[in-house]
Amino acid sequence: MKISFKRLVSTIVIGQCLAIPITSVQSVAAPGDAIQNVQSTSVSGLGVGTSGQGAPTTSIQRAPYFTDSYGNILMNVNVWGNVVHGGPIAVPEGSDISTAISLAGGPVNGANLAKVRVNRATPDESGKMTYLVDLKTYAKEGNRSTLIELQPNDTVIVPENKALGALGILGIIAAGASIYSITR
Repeated sequence: MKISFKRLVSTIVIGQCLAIPITSVQSVAAPGDAIQNVQSTSVSGLGVGTSGQGAPTTSIQRAPYFTDSYGNILMNVNVWGNVVHGGPIAVPEGSDISTAISLAGGPVNGANLAKVRVNRATPDESGKMTYLVDLKTYAKEGNRSTLIELQPNDTVIVPENKALGALGILGIIAAGASIYSITR
């Protein structure tokens, strides 16, 4: 878990250092609000796309909703933890937690899908800020009723399975003991 946390912190720091304004995109605020133009920011190293130099980039919008070139309404969410490509991603309005994790490349081996957490940027209608979701049960049964619809700037956190972490430590100890016994 410490490696994942260090990678997350370094990605955020690098992203903040390399943030540069690029283009203006059409943005949609909350339903009923006027359409406005907002400035977006390109953050090197955080997304999928490429810039002119071939460096990966992503566009982080300041408005809750924005549209792509096809007119689809999108929103940004953050996916952290044990996924293939963590970081900010743009998802279609109305997307659920499984869509966000899928767009982040899916869970990696050792991800604890039974304890995925969604942290809201702002409280929802019931005043709730955090949800726990059991995606392991969803994967077995296919019942989508337990999946949470995401809101703009939500953060999805896929934790590490602690049991696999302990097995990894035991493996390192066993390998060290083997090397020690061979070199003796």
